[in-house]
Amino acid sequence: MEATASIRCGDDLRGRVPGDYLCLADPVCQGPVHGEFPGEYVSRRAAFVAGHYVHDVGAVRARLGAEYLALRGLPEYGRILLWFEHDLWDQAVLIRLLSLLAEWPNLAGRLFLMPADGVRPFAHLPQAELEALVPEPLPWSAVEAGAEAWRAFAAEDPTALDSLSRRALPLPHLARAMRRHLQDLPWVTDGLGLTERRVMQALAAGAGDEATLLRALEAGDSVFPLTDLILRDVVKRLSTGTRRLIGRDAPHAPTPRGAAILAGQARYVPAPRFQAGVVVGPGGGWWWNPRAAGVTNLPPGRGAMGLLG
Repeated sequence: MEATASIRCGDDLRGRVPGDYLCLADPVCQGPVHGEFPGEYVSRRAAFVAGHYVHDVGAVRARLGAEYLALRGLPEYGRILLWFEHDLWDQAVLIRLLSLLAEWPNLAGRLFLMPADGVRPFAHLPQAELEALVPEPLPWSAVEAGAEAWRAFAAEDPTALDSLSRRALPLPHLARAMRRHLQDLPWVTDGLGLTERRVMQALAAGAGDEATLLRALEAGDSVFPLTDLILRDVVKRLSTGTRRLIGRDAPHAPTPRGAAILAGQARYVPAPRFQAGVVVGPGGGWWWNPRAAGVTNLPPGRGAMGLLG
């Protein structure tokens, strides 16, 4: 009987799916993703995760290192099941994984993508329904498409990812997730990314505590439902500094400046951060233009792709 491995971007299916369970929980939808060598990459990711989500950097580095190291044993398996859902978190980890698997062409014919319906998380399925899912063979062209998507995702210039997200792809949920990722670049309209704006809008509507805020955000965005740790990081970013947009203390609410930005009367100057490979900050760079539904490097108000386009 051939050995089976199940790969998931978290521990929510451990003990419920076939074979050896491999977790790859690198939250690549947040923070920098560059690093030429594996050790450099893991160290950079560990520093980000520890710094933004209040973890011990050594423990994070050890966990990520062990998860990536475990992938080297995949050629020993005759069947590899990929348990990835439709949302941005899962799809970003999936293309990271496929970029690594693309280096092992001998895995062709052994990879299977578990069917996600685009609505329900796997963990919410009854055990009988979970066991009834039929693995779908993943063609090597899909592995190559995932590797291409990762290169575009990690690039300093997001135009290749923008173009890729407009194509028909062999990975059914990837294009939509990548467009949602790009929409978290600062918008030419007000300087906020989509997640930042939705957090601000929910707070303005009275969702002052974390649980209410998470429910409001999940109800309005099925492609990128935030975790509590990601939400806290966004709230911290928006509530830091002398020109903060929301109050520091819970229950949070927009400051007068935050309310002015929501009303279209002021602009947010983005705080320095990485959106995958793209540098975001007060010096400008890349923006999302909602009117053109694409990325632009023209400053707001400049030319056909700017605010006045």
